Amino acid sequence: MSARLPISVLLLARDETRDLEELLPALGFAAQIVVVWDEAGDPATRATAERAGAVVVARRLDGFGEQRAFGLSRCREPWVLWIDADERPGPAVAAFLERTIARGEPRGVARAHRVTWFLGRRIRHCGWGNEWLPRFFPRAGSRFDPAPVHERIEVEGGTTLADSRDFEIQHFSYRDWRACRDKLVRYAHAGAERAAREGRSAGVLDVVIRPPLRFLRQYLLQAGFLDGAHGLVLCSLAAWQVGLKYAELWARRHSAPER
Repeated sequence: MSARLPISVLLLARDETRDLEELLPALGFAAQIVVVWDEAGDPATRATAERAGAVVVARRLDGFGEQRAFGLSRCREPWVLWIDADERPGPAVAAFLERTIARGEPRGVARAHRVTWFLGRRIRHCGWGNEWLPRFFPRAGSRFDPAPVHERIEVEGGTTLADSRDFEIQHFSYRDWRACRDKLVRYAHAGAERAAREGRSAGVLDVVIRPPLRFLRQYLLQAGFLDGAHGLVLCSLAAWQVGLKYAELWARRHSAPER
């Protein structure tokens, strides 16, 4: 590929210095890389992105949807690739994106096949084994919803292009126990925030019943047991995250100061 593609890569960063050192060299096919750095993060992460030639804009994280919307406003190319710092594009991604652009489908949205690794093992079940996520879309007419977590891209009049395994992203979000623990707590809190914004609350039964139901769904119905010990631990952590989310929702209702 002789010239860079008319693509703005959009990613968020906070303390991912190691991840950016691995990821940014693999994005050389794109004409622009926009990194939205959380001001509360490690300055070394920002410096790493700047050394790699990325456009770095600083903004304190107040929700993933809002943060990505801010980054999207800084993108200049006609196409946008959404990728996370703990993800890596597969070897055929650049060629796939080039073919997609050449087909001239200005309103199309391409979904990436994401392969997730958990503590050194690829997860093939637990509901994680066949993820297809919208990750490549036209900049014009696109927007992120304001969700604090699990945000979505919305494209006016857009259609989903045919899925292709060439558009594969490797996901390494759970390299060690500390990463698992920190993400679990962070996402449980964000989930509670989202539910509260939607006017939802929780009772004791939610705290008691929902975690085991989540475990049973992922471990039995979604065949997490086929992933061995890794599947057991992953499903247990997922249940724990659900418990923390609903416990926080319950606490919000019961921790108002007495008058």
